[in-house]
Amino acid sequence: MEIATVLLALGGFVAVSGIMAVGVLLGGSPLKGSCGGKGGPECVCDAFEQKKCEARNRMMAAKLQRGK
Repeated sequence: MEIATVLLALGGFVAVSGIMAVGVLLGGSPLKGSCGGKGGPECVCDAFEQKKCEARNRMMAAKLQRGK
């Protein structure tokens, strides 16, 4: 494999990533996570996802308590 091919592929990847980053910045809407993130009230989770989020929140609260 030639170094020119590797550099061309790397340059293409960086260019596409940069274009996508500019699109996100200019899009104006906040990034939305899955349920439990900053998706807002329209995010509807199934029961399993809600339990998973609650368990994660309990785990993080316990971790913060131990750190104090």
